[in-house]
Amino acid sequence: MRKSLSGAVLLLAAVIMTCVAGRALCADVFELEPDYVYGRNRKPHLGYHKPEVFDPLSDQLYQSGYRDFPPTAVPDELKTVDAMTRVRGMGRIIACADAWFWPYSRTAHNNEPAGLDIELLQTIAKKHGWEISIAWANTGTRFGLGPAFTKTIDRGICDIFLGLTITHDDSDEAAHHIAFTKPYLGTGFVLVTQGPALPAKSLDDIKRMHIKIGVPVYSPMDEYVKANGFEHETFFQNVRVVEALLRGDINAAMVWSGTISQAKLEHPEAEFQMAKGFVPIPNMRWNNAWGVKEKEIELRQFIDEAFTEMLKSGEIKRIVERYGVPFFAPFEETGGAKQP
Repeated sequence: MRKSLSGAVLLLAAVIMTCVAGRALCADVFELEPDYVYGRNRKPHLGYHKPEVFDPLSDQLYQSGYRDFPPTAVPDELKTVDAMTRVRGMGRIIACADAWFWPYSRTAHNNEPAGLDIELLQTIAKKHGWEISIAWANTGTRFGLGPAFTKTIDRGICDIFLGLTITHDDSDEAAHHIAFTKPYLGTGFVLVTQGPALPAKSLDDIKRMHIKIGVPVYSPMDEYVKANGFEHETFFQNVRVVEALLRGDINAAMVWSGTISQAKLEHPEAEFQMAKGFVPIPNMRWNNAWGVKEKEIELRQFIDEAFTEMLKSGEIKRIVERYGVPFFAPFEETGGAKQP
């Protein structure tokens, strides 16, 4: 062993001497470079994993101004025509949608599906042999929808704004001269139960059974349970209510109907479920619709007719329920409270 080690030392010394004597030879010697890998491991994996979330504060394309331009080039001759003429001329519908408003819309690299609103638009476009393009917006600011409208549909970046809710406080839409399409879906607070609360089918049952109910703080439901004498506990946002259910801190909750989809995706092991047959109560329910500029009458009529046909055929119901969202036909009357 000692002899072999001595031989290795002599060999190494010879290599060093050779490199000193002939630098050109050593320069050609292959060396391994450090390998830096940025981002997540994208190997295939089983089960549901939370997708990459679009964050306007860190997304380079968004911050570089990509948001200020249409996602698809519009020919000069179609820039000043009405929206419906532009759609037909391009064979493409350009819409704006919130970049992270699951289950309605989202942008996340290499993740599907994109949201029920996006799929509805794709379905409408496909029937006419058209394609769609989405300009991503950020509606989750403390200033409401106004800034998103200003940066997108007001500038002609898109002709339709997806993911809107009709309330009695639609000041942003009115200020930006945006008209709602025909409603295509009812939404609202729904009753979710587990464990001892499973037999409950209504809020009256919850109250009669003396079960503590969880609700999002500062929401219309927060005001409702206080005014009607429910045993309750408040949590910051719908997601915290769901976490309380998972921990077993509560066995009943009233959450926004769209929350169920995300909760079931992230926690397939969850035992809670929406009370069978429950329908959101008045003043705690709204209608979803899309928005177009008031002057674009033909485009609005086109979308209205598409929604009417798809509601009648059950197509919207099938798409909505595939996302794990309870389907409610648009309500004839909606409450005056703001959406949660």
